[in-house]
Amino acid sequence: MADEQLTILYIINPDPIFYGMMDQLIIETFQRHKVNVIVTELEELSFIVGNEITFYRKGEQIQFDAFLGYGYMAPKHNQDYMYFTFAVHSAGKITLHKPETEEILQNKLLQYLKFSENQVPIPRSGTSFSVNTFKQNLRRFNNKSIMKEVVGYEGTGVKLSVNHNQSTELFCKSIWNGEQTIIQDFIDDTIGRSIRVLVIGGKAVSVTEFQDNVDFKSNAQSDDFTIESKMDSDKKNEYFKIAEKACAAIDPHLTIGGVDILDSRKNGIVILEINSWPEITFSQDATGLPLFDQFGQEFIEKIITNIRERKNSA
Repeated sequence: MADEQLTILYIINPDPIFYGMMDQLIIETFQRHKVNVIVTELEELSFIVGNEITFYRKGEQIQFDAFLGYGYMAPKHNQDYMYFTFAVHSAGKITLHKPETEEILQNKLLQYLKFSENQVPIPRSGTSFSVNTFKQNLRRFNNKSIMKEVVGYEGTGVKLSVNHNQSTELFCKSIWNGEQTIIQDFIDDTIGRSIRVLVIGGKAVSVTEFQDNVDFKSNAQSDDFTIESKMDSDKKNEYFKIAEKACAAIDPHLTIGGVDILDSRKNGIVILEINSWPEITFSQDATGLPLFDQFGQEFIEKIITNIRERKNSA
């Protein structure tokens, strides 16, 4: 249980496209733990940098122990969120993730590089920086491949290409739009299925299976999408172990991560990505586990530990 004097500055997601009631559920979780929550809009915040960093809300100075925003945002809002996160972290306060961790979590290519460095199995992926080099590398991939923008969420920017001409066209469009796109091996025996492991504080706490019988992606975008608990699966410990290894490759003390896994008979278990703001509601409803409370307790413990360490070093 947290001390009543703990204060979290919480911004309401300015672009809550897929997140529904997440903000309210997270706020209520902290309030149940007797934490003071300052609920604000991103546009109300500012800071001034001098000998110290001073934070303001609506032009008035504010004091808080941690800053939190939850959910993917439009590019400008996300940029502002990152600036504020960096300022809060630089001031010695707690944020959901460290700025450098946040940068990696929001970029699939950077994730893959960290996974490769730490021997985390992933689908083979290729990156090129011109149309010519992309065409040269195409021969190393099958006709049917995944084309994936490095920044995206809820399956946006992920397309199944059926031949090399289509892959080239998709890559050209990404270059035109100023985006970076990855080509990735298509694992054809996992169509419409993926495993989601929720990791909190570096430890796996739940596992579910996402299934979609309409789309090749299992991201809740069709009317035939289902979620099933895998807490009784014979492979639960295996899923937990690889999810924890993937998170540790990016940050050994990751506050929260939604690890997407493909379990293929031909290719084995591979990591697709880690979501920095996973939809907690899906996993909680499917498993019946108190995942919001586990997330809240982890974040509160980080605040308490940070305050204690700062006092001891003063």
